[in-house]
Amino acid sequence: MQYAVGFLSGIIDKLAGLTGSYGLAVIGLTVALRLVLLPVTIIQARSLQAMNMIKPEEEKIRKKYKDDPERLQLEIMDLYRRHKVNPASGCIVLAIQMPLLMAMIQALGANASLKGATFLGLTLGEPGGWIMAVISAFTTYLSSKFSPTMGAAGQQGQSQNVMMIFMVGLMFYLGWKFAAAVSLYIITGNLLGLVEKFAVPQPQIGPEGLRPSEKR
Repeated sequence: MQYAVGFLSGIIDKLAGLTGSYGLAVIGLTVALRLVLLPVTIIQARSLQAMNMIKPEEEKIRKKYKDDPERLQLEIMDLYRRHKVNPASGCIVLAIQMPLLMAMIQALGANASLKGATFLGLTLGEPGGWIMAVISAFTTYLSSKFSPTMGAAGQQGQSQNVMMIFMVGLMFYLGWKFAAAVSLYIITGNLLGLVEKFAVPQPQIGPEGLRPSEKR
C-alpha cells in the first residue's frame, strides 16, 4: 500500500507541474485511473445488465426447484452458461476501487505540497465542509441510482438499497472529515462513472445468449 501511496502522490506532483494546479492534477489523475479501469468497468456493466435481464427466468427456476437445492444450482449455472454471464464479475470493479480509494485518501493526505494548494476557492488540504460532503454524497447517489441492476425486486433490490445507502453515507463522511482534495476525487470519479454508465449500450439476450458483438 505504501508503494501505491508514494506512486500516486508522485503522479499528482508531476501533473501539478504540467497543469500549474493541484486541483487539475487531482482531476487529471482521476480521469487517468478511470480510463485504466474502463475495460473492466465495461465488462462489469454488461454482465450486470445481462444478469438483470435474465432475472425473471432465474426467479422461475428458483421457484420451480426450491425443494431441490442440488437441481436448483445446476439449473442456475446452466442459465448463466447459456446466456454467457458471470455473476462474480459484478464485484470486480468494487474490489479494485475500494483499495484504490484508500490509497488515494492516503496519497492526498500525505502530499505536503497539496496541503496549502487552492482550487475553486477551496484549500485542497483542508476539509471541504458540508458543501463538499453533500456534493460527494449526492453524486454517489446518482451514480448508484443509474447502476444497471438498480430497480430489481425482492431481496436483491433490498440489498442494493442497503449498499447504496452505505456508500452514500460513507462518501458523505469522507467529504466531511477528509481534505477537499478527497471530495474532488470522489465527485470527479462519480461524474465520470455516470458518463460511463450512459455510454455502455444495453446488451440484448436471445436464445443463444448475448449477441456476438456484445460478448466479452
